[in-house]
Amino acid sequence: MKNEECALQIANTIKEKIHDKTYNYGTPLPSEREFAELFHVSRNIIRAAIEHLEEEKLVKRIRGKGTFVTKTNIDDSSIHFKGMTELLHEAGYTPSSKVLKTQTREAGYKFSKIFHVPEEEKIFQIIRLRKGNDQPISIENTYLPFNSVKGIESIDFQVYSLYDVLTINKIKIHDIQHIFSASKVYNTFSKLLACSEGNRVISIQITSSTIEGTIAEYTEVMVVPEFAKYYTDGVIRNGEFHLSSQII
Repeated sequence: MKNEECALQIANTIKEKIHDKTYNYGTPLPSEREFAELFHVSRNIIRAAIEHLEEEKLVKRIRGKGTFVTKTNIDDSSIHFKGMTELLHEAGYTPSSKVLKTQTREAGYKFSKIFHVPEEEKIFQIIRLRKGNDQPISIENTYLPFNSVKGIESIDFQVYSLYDVLTINKIKIHDIQHIFSASKVYNTFSKLLACSEGNRVISIQITSSTIEGTIAEYTEVMVVPEFAKYYTDGVIRNGEFHLSSQII
């Protein structure tokens, strides 16, 4: 069997294991060495097989971390949320992001009211800096119920988007509400956004809920004013734009 035919056959075998959840979403694949030993072939053939999977956007290689499953056979056609990466691409920017912090914490008073849970209930927090053409755009501070996503502490949010994670856990977003206000930025946040102390930014509170009314995630965003529109250009359901916004 030719090397290319062998690589394609191995790629199809791995694809079947991705679809049947042997290799689940968010998890790393075995290393090239492990696959080479498993299939009794060279690492070059394994590398070619992985490239086939990358072309189908089933996996993603992260330097220094490995190859991760990024797609399964799950199809959620009820709602499509255009993430910042997609929207910035469409606008001609090269998007990038950096996860500044993740942590598990208690809901406390504020988030117990938002998520309708006891104050001692665990929630998970993700803080992310977004850029376009290496220009700071926003800082997103996201919270979601800890128990809504299995193994959330082990997910690499540098690799996976929040909405990918929600979809793969069968959490279907039905409504997204935006509340806009103006605020000033100081200290670490001003440095991250490359702003002067006291510069005005747009603050956005984003609340995403399921059709049952359960709050799936809550995000507080500080965004440079010229990029604020990208946080409203996002929700398409059954081919139509749906958005609930409020300016305060």
